[in-house]
Parts: sequence; C-alpha cells; structure tokens
Amino acid sequence: MEEIIDILQAKDKVLSDMNRFIKAIRESVGEDVSSLSHGLVKLRNIRSSVYENLNQIQHEYLILQGLLWLLENGFDQPRIRWYWNPRQTGDGEEPDLRATVDRKTVLSAEATTSENPQGVIDSRMRDTLVRLNQMQGGKYYFIRTTAMENRALTKIAKGALNIEVVRIES
Repeated sequence: MEEIIDILQAKDKVLSDMNRFIKAIRESVGEDVSSLSHGLVKLRNIRSSVYENLNQIQHEYLILQGLLWLLENGFDQPRIRWYWNPRQTGDGEEPDLRATVDRKTVLSAEATTSENPQGVIDSRMRDTLVRLNQMQGGKYYFIRTTAMENRALTKIAKGALNIEVVRIES
C-alpha cells in the first residue's frame, strides 16, 4: 500500500492519469479507418490501451472521494495515517483504503465503480464484502449508484456484516 501524505498530490496524480488517458484516446481515434481489417486492428489497439486504465482511474478517484468523505465525517484527525491501493494492486488482505493510528488499523474501506450488481459484479460484491468484514477497524464500502447501494445493503443485512455503505455521486 502507498501512504497518502498529501491529498492534493494524490488528486494531482489522478488528474494526470486522466489527462494521459484522454490523450491516448485522442491519438487512437485521430484517423478514419480505410477497411474492416484496419478498423478491427484500430479497435483492438484502443481496447488494449484504454480499457484497464478507464477502470483504474475511476477507482482511484472514488477512493479519493471516499477519503474526503471520511475526513468530513469524523476521521480528520492529525494522528491518522492514510494508505491506499489506487490501482487495485493490493493482495486479498489489503483494502483499497486503510487508516492507521500508531500502526494500528482503525479503518478499512473498499470502493467499486461498477454501476449495476448483475452477474459477476454481484458475486464479486459478495466476496468483497465478506473479505472487508474480516478486516480491522471500521469498515466502509464506497459505491456510486443506488442500485449498487441497495444490493450491498441487502448483502450486508443477510450476512449480518458490520459495514457502512456510502454512495458518492460526482
């Protein structure tokens, strides 16, 4: 996990990632295609160059928005140290966002930018919530849509999990 020492610096990182991503899209779509095979090659290149970053950048931003929400809701304390996995690179034992005080975990949070809890997303949500519930400290699950919020609340109630769901709109 990476420590978040300066929130403004973390915001700048995400903004820089967004700008690099947009630039890559512009470069990828800058010319018309001349044939089906050329178009297919172009589409494959676009998909491989932007697909993963599209998901990861949104994830980074939602974690930061979650952190800002936490700071506005009682976690703005000078002794708290914040750590994150902005690119979903942590192992199964690490949350997307962690707060520690004197090296003791006081908060663990996960974030998902998925919009609809259908199919694989629904089962992944269940797995994430069960794993989050086993982590230390207060537990938060940051989501974007009402559909994801409702489904998470249902899973939390059925599983008797101790997790707060926070919907962040932007």
